[in-house]
Amino acid sequence: MPANRLIKHSVLLAIVVVVLCLFIISRGDKANYEIQKTIRYGFLVENRTSEYIERASFRVFAPVKQNSYQQVEDITANLPFDLEVDDYDNQSLVFQLENIAPLSSRVVNITVLLKLATSSQRVISEDVERYLLPEKNIESDSPEVKLVAQNIKSKGEGVAAISNWLGKNIVDVGYVAEDRGALYAITNRKGDCTEFSTAFVALARASQIPSRVVGGFVLEQSGRLQAENYHNWSEFKRDGKWNIADPQNNIVDSGYGLYVAFYNFNKHSRMSNSHRFLSYDSRLSVQML
Repeated sequence: MPANRLIKHSVLLAIVVVVLCLFIISRGDKANYEIQKTIRYGFLVENRTSEYIERASFRVFAPVKQNSYQQVEDITANLPFDLEVDDYDNQSLVFQLENIAPLSSRVVNITVLLKLATSSQRVISEDVERYLLPEKNIESDSPEVKLVAQNIKSKGEGVAAISNWLGKNIVDVGYVAEDRGALYAITNRKGDCTEFSTAFVALARASQIPSRVVGGFVLEQSGRLQAENYHNWSEFKRDGKWNIADPQNNIVDSGYGLYVAFYNFNKHSRMSNSHRFLSYDSRLSVQML
């Protein structure tokens, strides 16, 4: 074979090998969401006043479009809505309710089709610096928090040690309406799922582990969401993946396929007139069905 033809064949073979390698790598990194679920939730929106309301806004979160363990396929509702997405990948459904007579009500029903992963998946890279900073209720720069983080780090390894410390030292007092934050939980040694989550995130950030608080629901099968099943947990980032950490239940990097994230908490949390994951016109009364 002539030298120039041999060179061409060698170049062509090299290109084929590179393409195959890239294909294999891309297939390996492709997120795989295997579990299909349909969730439904609804609200009774009431005008309990004697005032005729021409137009009122009602906003509610939908599940996060995509993260390391879930992907939303479709969202429908019995009333028209606008879909808004913020800088933290939170999705909001905004309903504009019109001509609400005095002492009347409207029902809003929402259906979401989504897929869940059985393990944490690699997603598009993002700036994690903001998940290392202190913020309201996540006092990772507090001397008390730093001291605990240092003690944990000296006796164990990473997030599992943080979760174990919280399970042994924080008393679960059941639901508390007020969000008291990480410093409160660590110094008073008590709290609910919110305090467990914020304390985990604060200790993780103090140890230079990107972490954040997430709000949503935990459910084994498709079904209707109930207000009393709302739950807060944490996520920590490792190897390009956001992993579940539910320190209240001592779950670290497991539980995939059960947790449905509705809100990535951030320094702008929460919305005005907000209860859990909705906000509404002050003239209205809203109850989750």
